[in-house]
Amino acid sequence: MIEILNGITETINYRNSLGLRIFHNVDYEDYPDHWHVGIEVIMPVTSIYTVVVDNVKYELTEGDMIIVNSGILHSLIAPPTGERIIMQFNPALLYTLKEMETLLALLPAAFCIKKSDPFHDTVKRKMDRIVKEYDEKNTFCEAVVYAALIEMFVEIGRVVMSQKWGYAKEEKKGKTDKQMEYLEVIMKACNYINQHYQEKLKLEDTAATAGFSKFHFTRIFKQYMNMTFYEYLNKKRVECAEGLLYSTEMSITDVAMNSGFSSMSAFDRTFKSVTGFSPSEFRSEILVQRVQENSVDQTYDTNIAPGAAGAGFPARE
Repeated sequence: MIEILNGITETINYRNSLGLRIFHNVDYEDYPDHWHVGIEVIMPVTSIYTVVVDNVKYELTEGDMIIVNSGILHSLIAPPTGERIIMQFNPALLYTLKEMETLLALLPAAFCIKKSDPFHDTVKRKMDRIVKEYDEKNTFCEAVVYAALIEMFVEIGRVVMSQKWGYAKEEKKGKTDKQMEYLEVIMKACNYINQHYQEKLKLEDTAATAGFSKFHFTRIFKQYMNMTFYEYLNKKRVECAEGLLYSTEMSITDVAMNSGFSSMSAFDRTFKSVTGFSPSEFRSEILVQRVQENSVDQTYDTNIAPGAAGAGFPARE
């Protein structure tokens, strides 16, 4: 299943314009510790499947699901028999939607959905619809997949917020109302950051848009996002820089300036602290990965399933 692995870093070759792929995996093969930018959803169809995320073991039975967040180290342990669905998608798919980027930031490293959970059936119906459309490749299938993916993660996001802050519990309504007020403020602030991160954005300005002093804003932002304002801002800027380094021939200096960094020293330091690479090292890795991807694509082109050409999706795995 893993096609391009450099050390512990997997590069996902989606092979379609949507940035999503699905495997019907039946391999009796374990996958060692690895991570990737894509978000991964795993659902056993028959038998069990074991997923290890940050040294925590999750044993999934038929119909259970687990969401492994972007950039999280995980490994997979397969039984001798069985089938599981593995969906991987680029989180950038959802970033353009208001509040969705904040929702994804709220997700834990791994979010497990068991059949006994009250929201399981709702999420599974969305997942089943995505898989059906992906496999059948009907007209406008990408639009249907995208819509179902949004609905699926909105449902998951609401559950995450409910579990984290208990806003659905009537006995804590007074406290909950304040929590929801703060959450709405933080989501508004995150949307503001997402729109203005390429500018000279200051903590004081963002706090002012939320109607709080910078000290109060700093405290509740850390509480709700599990990172500081500047950590979130730098993460957003680095993600922008990664995209520019990957998709353009823009000079590294121009990449820094267009990502919101005020100096090359700040860009180099921050980029390496987040990715583990300097910007120039990252661009060199991209060149190596593109050679590997081209090699995979050439092999794939000789094995396209009948009728799959032009559908935008790879043949069923």
